[in-house]
Amino acid sequence: MKMQTKLLAMSLFPLIILGLTTIIFGNTRIREVVTDNIENGLRGAAVAVRDTIDYADEGELHVEDGILYKGEFDVTNATEIADHVKSATDMDITVFYGDTRYMSSVVNEQGERIIGTTAQEVVIDKVLKGNQEYFSDDVNVNGVPYFGYYVPVTEDGQVVGMVFSGMSQTEAKTEINRIISLIAGIMLLFMLLFTGTTIAVVKSMAKGLIRGTGALEQVAAGKLNVELDSRFANRKDEIGQISRAVQKLKQDLTNVITEIKDNSKELLGSSEVLNEKTSASMEHISQIERAVDEIAQGAGSQAQETQSATENVISMGNMIEDTSKEITTLNDNAKQIKTLGQDAVTTIEELQKINQKTRESMDMIYNQTNTTNSSAQRIKEATALITEIAEETNLLSLNASIEAARAGEQGRGFAVVAGQIQKLAEQSNESARQIEEIITSLLDDSGKAVETMEAVKEIMDEQNANVERTNDQVRQVIGQVDDSIAAIGRIAQQSKKLNETRITITDTVQNLTAVAEENAAGTQESAASVTQIGELIRDITRIAGQQKAIADKLQENMNMFEV
Repeated sequence: MKMQTKLLAMSLFPLIILGLTTIIFGNTRIREVVTDNIENGLRGAAVAVRDTIDYADEGELHVEDGILYKGEFDVTNATEIADHVKSATDMDITVFYGDTRYMSSVVNEQGERIIGTTAQEVVIDKVLKGNQEYFSDDVNVNGVPYFGYYVPVTEDGQVVGMVFSGMSQTEAKTEINRIISLIAGIMLLFMLLFTGTTIAVVKSMAKGLIRGTGALEQVAAGKLNVELDSRFANRKDEIGQISRAVQKLKQDLTNVITEIKDNSKELLGSSEVLNEKTSASMEHISQIERAVDEIAQGAGSQAQETQSATENVISMGNMIEDTSKEITTLNDNAKQIKTLGQDAVTTIEELQKINQKTRESMDMIYNQTNTTNSSAQRIKEATALITEIAEETNLLSLNASIEAARAGEQGRGFAVVAGQIQKLAEQSNESARQIEEIITSLLDDSGKAVETMEAVKEIMDEQNANVERTNDQVRQVIGQVDDSIAAIGRIAQQSKKLNETRITITDTVQNLTAVAEENAAGTQESAASVTQIGELIRDITRIAGQQKAIADKLQENMNMFEV
């Protein structure tokens, strides 16, 4: 197998295995996570609807003329509750009384709401008989497979019904497939980019090595006039070093062979030339040693930076976990706010009832005050009539006294009677005057009471309006808190995905750390090898004098070289 093929296989095989493993296990995990999220979302929707109906009225659930009521609240026709949940979350809602559907957002092909039908036996056993919450990922709703969640509705500790929330499997599977496709696409794009880069780098390395190997083979065959491509010699990597070394070797060999051919009889001169060449080689070896040392330092720095990156990723993971805890706390606080808001709604509704009773009592007092005022007015009129009668009686008694005086002795008895009548008339007139004063004062007080009652009625009307506005505002706040809880759930999901990505990055950086450490160790070994080569060249210098013995033989062998 060629070196290029080996390098490609060694580089791409682990990446392919990693990509396939990530896609396979990621697929399974994503489906589990999405299913858990769907279950939690469905349960939240079902519990919210159950609590909404429970707070609608304090009465008990009962059926009249085929319609389900909660106290006086019409549950069957309160479809806006289920429709609002469906429009906001794509979740269908159904309310059961016993095992029968009485309110639902699910419609058939004719657009009619599906009510009056009964639940499945497994649901009846789990929820109605077992008083348990029940989740299923395969619920048949009007012939369509659904994810479904049932929560029991209890009264006095007894299960009297249940609330269902469901989501179409088609929508859920579409979301799952979209996420899986996105991850697979990212992995495929990453693999393609890495593969392309690897192929380009390996081809470039292999091409330089092949050219260098070919040049070495020609030099080994004695063809010192071979030309090397300057592009490879100008490279800054190991391939460039090899090309420059081959070029240098070719040039040095050419010089050596030329010198040997021209001065084969001058053995001493040849030895000196050899000494010069070995000295030059020693200088190059020294340069190589320095270069290898720099590479070793760079590899060590790379390992340290990679380790630092690993620590930063771990720190990022800790911050993500802290964020998840804060999100959980925020979610609990939002739920507590919602509970307090619902308590406030209940209190406001009680206040509305009390205000209504107060208004009715004020109306009764107002009517009684008006009645008293009318009666006092009639008494005043009767008193005026009595006054007129008393004045008329007084006048008649006066006339009778005059007539009795004219009659003399015969009219004396009549005069006494007339005097008594006059006294009674005066007393009646005085009593009528006092009654009139009392009635006048009573009418004034009654008028003021009527005006006061009208002012109190206006205040009560304004107070009722304020209570109603407060109730509406509190309900709006509860709705906004529900939206906040949903948004917090989405943030928690994104934080969980971010933490999973952080774990993958940590594994990758740790792998890079191991590779960097291996590179540093390999570079140190290379430095040791270069040092050994330097020692060998020094040995060559020491034995250069021995070349004289083979000068003649060398001259014969020089004829094979082409310079």
